[in-house]
Amino acid sequence: MTKLAETIERLYATFAPYRVGDDFVGCDCCVSPEESGELASRPVRELTYEDLEHYSRSAMSTWGDVRHFKHFLPRLMELAVEYRDEFLDLAVVFGKLRYAQWQAWPPTEVNRVDEYLREYWAYQLSLDLDSPHSDAIDTVLCAEGCALESVEPLLSAWLAEDSISAKKHLAAFVLCNDDYLLRKHRLANAFWDDRTVPHEEVLLWLRLPEVAEYLASGELPDEFAPAAHQLETVQAALAEAAT
Repeated sequence: MTKLAETIERLYATFAPYRVGDDFVGCDCCVSPEESGELASRPVRELTYEDLEHYSRSAMSTWGDVRHFKHFLPRLMELAVEYRDEFLDLAVVFGKLRYAQWQAWPPTEVNRVDEYLREYWAYQLSLDLDSPHSDAIDTVLCAEGCALESVEPLLSAWLAEDSISAKKHLAAFVLCNDDYLLRKHRLANAFWDDRTVPHEEVLLWLRLPEVAEYLASGELPDEFAPAAHQLETVQAALAEAAT
């Protein structure tokens, strides 16, 4: 069993006491009683992506409350591994954690969620990339930024991960955002708009010499190579914008 799988099992164990109950309902104009009944009637581990996709977008805002969200949380986090790119936007799913004020939950629950977010990040960095135009790590970093008050631990973990896959992800991240960084001095994903602190952390991190050194230290395939020069250009633009 992988570290991420073990972390997910600990999520299930920690949040097992939370039951849906008979008060699991949604907004009358958005959620039918049948939809609520279907989710409430089945074991949480058996719920599929198709079952939970609507709930993942509507949790707590128009469907159920925090107690219900805690019931479904382990399964949602498990599905985020396999269906990262199928969710309408992973930032919405992870953003529900902040909506639920997860960092004010009991310490054991906070620790389990924090552990999951870190392991999920490490897992994503370990996945190989075929294309330098992948937005995978861009999607994940923004999603984590919607759940966390600070992404600095994730950025530090990135530079500590001395693998070709992690360096490929950095190359792809630069190429995914270079146009916005050069023209607007910001990241491209609109979900950063209300995440001022994490967004600024990423911009400051991209300016660090060690980030450029890290990217240049990997023997990347030719198609990823332009990212190193592009990062230098981005760093100069961000430094000029900061003056």
